[in-house]
Amino acid sequence: MAEKVLKKPRSFYDIYERNPSADKKMPHYCPGCGHGNVHKFIAEALDDFDVADRTIFISPVGCSVFAYYYFDTGNIQAAHGRAPAVATGIKRAHPHSIVISYQGDGDLAAIGTAEILHAANRGENITVFFINNAIYGMTGGQMAPTTIVGQKTTTTPYGRRPQNEGYPVKIAELISQLEAPVYVERVALFDNKHRAKARMAVRKAIKNQVDNLGFSLVEVLSPCPSGWKMDPVDAMHWIEEEMVKVFPLGVYKDITKEVEPYHIEEFKPEAEEIKELLDLKTESKSFARSTVPEKYKNPEIKIAGFGGQGVLLLGAALAQAGMLQDYH
Repeated sequence: MAEKVLKKPRSFYDIYERNPSADKKMPHYCPGCGHGNVHKFIAEALDDFDVADRTIFISPVGCSVFAYYYFDTGNIQAAHGRAPAVATGIKRAHPHSIVISYQGDGDLAAIGTAEILHAANRGENITVFFINNAIYGMTGGQMAPTTIVGQKTTTTPYGRRPQNEGYPVKIAELISQLEAPVYVERVALFDNKHRAKARMAVRKAIKNQVDNLGFSLVEVLSPCPSGWKMDPVDAMHWIEEEMVKVFPLGVYKDITKEVEPYHIEEFKPEAEEIKELLDLKTESKSFARSTVPEKYKNPEIKIAGFGGQGVLLLGAALAQAGMLQDYH
């Protein structure tokens, strides 16, 4: 057991070639940052459940985006806040994959609020890890939705004031009120006892997806010494003494023993059935195919535009035209 704990998880790359720092064997995160802890917990779970080869990470904007530096799994980058929407598409297209949405608070709790709420409300069979460090860490220490009252940031130099900036958003409490999620827990990383609890929560959230039980979210109170302008030790104390008062730890919802395994029936219609479903005029006369020079075969079409529905309409028209000519 000791060897297993001390050994580097196989789900990590041997060498972190994408890491921009000089040492390609060490993570690049700031001293005292909690991302490294959570990465290790996830990698250990993927190894133990033997699912790394079918795992796909979705990582959006923020420090969470750097997950692709370290995990030897599938990785897809998503627009700011959109990871749950991308995860939904990936999981439905590849239902046997293990899809992890790894997000920070400036991402999930701000621009991505709609995406996380609706993915949770639908009960998508994905696992979400929400790193709550109460600040925008990557972009300069601005106030995040989770910044606590009185906390000073670069955009709240006098401290967050409820009458001006409102109150911290409590994601675990919010998501747990929805009917569909099966497991929601908030954990913290300020000492070894609580890191052990966080590790168990991470494992449970991933195992829930392996067992097809539905939507799981683990919120992690994580230190950001650089953003908080503290040394790592003081940052750990600040989580315990200040953050936990606002974001109480614990299991907010666990109905995993009460639910049936999640299942979406795969729908793979035949080509003719697709034409019928889309009401394509299959009896219409097809144009004769011309001989295409080799260099023009498999063309790519780039459509530029902004706003409105014109681009979507053009895309639908091109797809329909291609299907009528049997390019599908």
